[in-house]
Amino acid sequence: MKAICPNVECYLYVDDFLICYRSKHIHIIERHLQQCVNKLQYWADTNGFCFSTSKTVCIHFCRLLKPHLDPQLSLNGMPIPVVEKTKFLGMIFDRFDPKLSFIPHLHYLKEKCLKAINLLRVVAHTSWGADQQTLLHLYRSLIRSKLEYGCIVYGSARPSYLKILEPIHNHALCLCLGAFRTSPAVSLCVQATERPLALRRKKTSFTILP
Repeated sequence: MKAICPNVECYLYVDDFLICYRSKHIHIIERHLQQCVNKLQYWADTNGFCFSTSKTVCIHFCRLLKPHLDPQLSLNGMPIPVVEKTKFLGMIFDRFDPKLSFIPHLHYLKEKCLKAINLLRVVAHTSWGADQQTLLHLYRSLIRSKLEYGCIVYGSARPSYLKILEPIHNHALCLCLGAFRTSPAVSLCVQATERPLALRRKKTSFTILP
């Protein structure tokens, strides 16, 4: 796209658009990004498109420990707010997580899956609940799909951080199989014919590599 300035990276998926720039000096970042925003706004006005000012935010990743300013940007005459964390394509990025440990996203993912586990717990009632295969289908569609979405990105986190998701995986399999909570995770995976989450993340990463 001609509206993108040199050295400014951009990513587009459907109606989600991201631009970013990297430099040691904040005034250089601010100048390049503002020029790019102005060109994008002109392109949008010329071609009949509109950027939502209420949904447009700025997030500043920096490893400097000393106090420093954030970039001051504007879109269509309105200041673009600088936020501490934002979500892009379902992934949470935190400005206080410059090393991308993805701990905020992992906690968000855990809470999201816990809601699905509550639904699975109701359907897995011992007296009138669904059978094992139906429960496993629900697990794969409601929980495993959430755990695997974006794993090619957050899978780069430390293994100790990724273990936050292991109890979710094990608890869901226990409900599906009617097993005790103290059952070994390996035996649960074997009985449910499910790979451990770490192996599934590796398989997904290898599958999409060129």
